Amino acid sequence: MQPDNPYRAPQADLLEGAGVQALPGWSARQLQVLGWLALVSVLINALVVALLFAGALLDAQEAELLFAYTDWLGLVLVLLGCYLLLRFKAFAEVRFAARNLSAPVWAVLLVSLLMELADVLFGEQLFAGLDWQTLSYMTLLCLMGSCTTWLGIRLLKLEYPYRSLKVMAWLDIVGGLMLASVLLMLLALLPLLGAGVALMGVFFKGAAELRGAAD
Repeated sequence: MQPDNPYRAPQADLLEGAGVQALPGWSARQLQVLGWLALVSVLINALVVALLFAGALLDAQEAELLFAYTDWLGLVLVLLGCYLLLRFKAFAEVRFAARNLSAPVWAVLLVSLLMELADVLFGEQLFAGLDWQTLSYMTLLCLMGSCTTWLGIRLLKLEYPYRSLKVMAWLDIVGGLMLASVLLMLLALLPLLGAGVALMGVFFKGAAELRGAAD
């Protein structure tokens, strides 16, 4: 064993776990539920993407019925994603004393809702040609990518975050940049789904900390 040295710099892992005795307004059960909801969101998002690709193999009537279901699933997923992002913001403000997440989080929420509204209003008209509907939607894609990248950069600046939070930040940055390019928007689904898995890890890590504090 190394002798105790009062002048030795504190270890990073001690700092990361220091002071987590209780988080006002939070419990391990709440964070576990949020973690499972984040996993459900990722799985259903992956399912929706698979169904959209499968729709290309169906005839017109079957594809129309399938897309009707995916439209409803898409709306539910957007609302669930907004809820999870707001709860994550509230958790990060308590756990990491984050004070700079409000602007990018609200920007992501606003653009998400605008994109869902545009998808409901324009639907099949999107990407049929370079009309104003398609150009407007492409602008929203660029904004969403930029806001997601902004959020990822802000997350990297948090002090002593979980490893899963750092992964989430980098995946948001990569996915956001790809989404902002529009040309890589389909490939952007992969890092953005990965960011959802990392968000699940953040909630479960917080739940584990609170359970450990209670023992």
